[in-house]
Amino acid sequence: MSGDTSNIQKVYTAKEVAVLLGIQNSTVRKYCNLLEESGYHIHKNEHGHRGFFDKDVLVLRQIIDLIKHPDMTLKNAINVVISMVDMSDMSDRDTTKIAETPYITKAEFDEIQHKQMQFHHSMYERQEAVIKELIKEVKETKIELNKQQEYIENKLERKDQLLLENIKSMQAEKEIAATQQKKWWNFWSR
Repeated sequence: MSGDTSNIQKVYTAKEVAVLLGIQNSTVRKYCNLLEESGYHIHKNEHGHRGFFDKDVLVLRQIIDLIKHPDMTLKNAINVVISMVDMSDMSDRDTTKIAETPYITKAEFDEIQHKQMQFHHSMYERQEAVIKELIKEVKETKIELNKQQEYIENKLERKDQLLLENIKSMQAEKEIAATQQKKWWNFWSR
């Protein structure tokens, strides 16, 4: 045995994660179900109990932060986080043991916070790029909509012109017909 403990990671229970993140246990389950439906793997032991590593806690924290934005739905937040998670970090192996202690050390907590800050920084950079792309798409769509609106307005204006021309033509024909009728009436009344 080498005695190297650098690869050993603490595994958190759902209850511990709920306490760490300040959310309900049921919310942790809900987010996990949505993550798993989107392809994210959360480790489970032989009893089907989930075990959360630091990276899983960070993913859940990011979802919580994203859904605080008024235009962000839970499903969209899940999709954003999934798109930014390095799939090579995800494992398909389940844990065989879940941590027994409900507490974490100050050093572990500080490490989690540091990782969260790094994750948030990269997340915000990626979000900024996505927002810039969305703004570009919105501008392009707005230009297209303006072109369509201009086309429709031109068609409506042309229709109105033709309608006015037809009305004027009909009025002129009525006047001519009335004038001719008067002439004929005058001719026969003599």
